[in-house]
Amino acid sequence: MTSPTMTASAKIGDSAVTILWNEGTVGDWGRHYAAIPRSTLPQSFGYASAMAKTHGYVPRLGLIHEGETPIGLVQVLQRRALKLFRQTHIHRGPLWFGGTPAPDVVEAALTLLRREYPNHVFSRVSFLPELPASPEMAAVLERCGFRRIGPGYQTVWIDLTPSLEAIRARFAGSWRKRLKDAESAGLVLDVDPAAQNLPWLARQDQKQAQTKGYRSASGPLIVRLRNAMHKAGGVLMITALAGKEPAAAALLFIHGQAATYQIGWSSEAGRKSNAMRLVLWRAIAELKARGVTMLDLGGINPDDAPGVTEFKLGLGGEWVETAGLFR
Repeated sequence: MTSPTMTASAKIGDSAVTILWNEGTVGDWGRHYAAIPRSTLPQSFGYASAMAKTHGYVPRLGLIHEGETPIGLVQVLQRRALKLFRQTHIHRGPLWFGGTPAPDVVEAALTLLRREYPNHVFSRVSFLPELPASPEMAAVLERCGFRRIGPGYQTVWIDLTPSLEAIRARFAGSWRKRLKDAESAGLVLDVDPAAQNLPWLARQDQKQAQTKGYRSASGPLIVRLRNAMHKAGGVLMITALAGKEPAAAALLFIHGQAATYQIGWSSEAGRKSNAMRLVLWRAIAELKARGVTMLDLGGINPDDAPGVTEFKLGLGGEWVETAGLFR
């Protein structure tokens, strides 16, 4: 870990909520993280490693207890500038072992985070909590001293525990029909478990982003993230080929029990042949074979990208929205 163990605590009823910082080993952290069904990519140690090499952030790992029982964890990324300023990122955490606890327990944990990471001119905090968007949670965050500055994260979660047949049956009718069209289009799928072709996909994603006006996820961070996640067997890239020409490709990262759909690209011919549907269907099968139980489809934006949102919702998953971005 990055520093000696420290403990912060707050009373809640007759028990105490505590955060033990940097306790144990990275392996211990990994085992706790692996116990969370909906683990998020930014809370994984592979993500921390990539952020450290790309932007100089140092991870701090906290294990949250209620009394003697561990109930969750949080990964905090920090970096210093000019020895005076501290930047702190807490994105898509804390994560909870048994689902989101009672609001008073959440409030105690967030009170500790606020004490540890105040937001002021010398300490800038970016906090995207993995908490549901609700008036109750908004009130909890406000009482803890967090100020909302932006919208939360919206995504679609796919449960991969049913059989492949049951998963496919949950797809929207039009989604299944176009998947059948893609299956009969003569496409060949290339499964790349090390994402060796990532440089090519990153270039395609950057070109696609310029054309469609969104911010590309590709760049040095994505390559270092691939490198870090690959060490733990956490990378999957699948490309659909029409003859020798790529028609669609997707990059996914596996972290604990979950996976995240990170980059998707289709050529014009690939869009006509519905190649991405075939890529994602094969990805689901590959993830199930690796023991992944939940798939985060990588975010949706109903206002600015309604077509992508409709495409992802067509897989029949659960649409979720988090409480917001806070300082």
